[in-house]
Amino acid sequence: MSSSPAPATRRQKIAVATGTIGVLGAITAGSWLMIDGTIDVDLIGGGSIPAGEDCPTGTLSPVVPERVPVIVLNSTNEPGLAGDVAEELADREFRVASVDNDYFADTGFQAILRAGERGLRQAYTLQQHLPGALVDLDDRDGYSVDLVLGSEFAGLTDSEEIEMEPGRLDCSGSAG
Repeated sequence: MSSSPAPATRRQKIAVATGTIGVLGAITAGSWLMIDGTIDVDLIGGGSIPAGEDCPTGTLSPVVPERVPVIVLNSTNEPGLAGDVAEELADREFRVASVDNDYFADTGFQAILRAGERGLRQAYTLQQHLPGALVDLDDRDGYSVDLVLGSEFAGLTDSEEIEMEPGRLDCSGSAG
């Protein structure tokens, strides 16, 4: 004797469909409110522009671009921006490790350089090509530097204008 489940009633089907549409609508609306900046992403652990309070104060010597592994990330709505910047960095002999997107609720910045303690010299070297870039230190162990492009990104500094001399990281983004 087999007992098959009772077929779903029309009301149950309508309730499931309505609930599914409602949940998808709420997720979509919430996503758009986060992108728009209406909902503060910091409340739920998303990205924010770093404050620069933990900026190293020591003098750093630059390294040759071939020793700077860069991950280029686009946080803007401009398609292909990260790819274009990655090509330009590769032309300057930086080691572009990957190109992808990143999400920030507020993209009103030029660029953010993320690096760990071991990658400070690499971040300093890359910052010479982006003097208005903010610096965000994280706990990564390697030498890689993330380059997050924001809506105020206006391009890399002309190669002829770059002086690769020892100096300090500018974590405020005030240069340039």
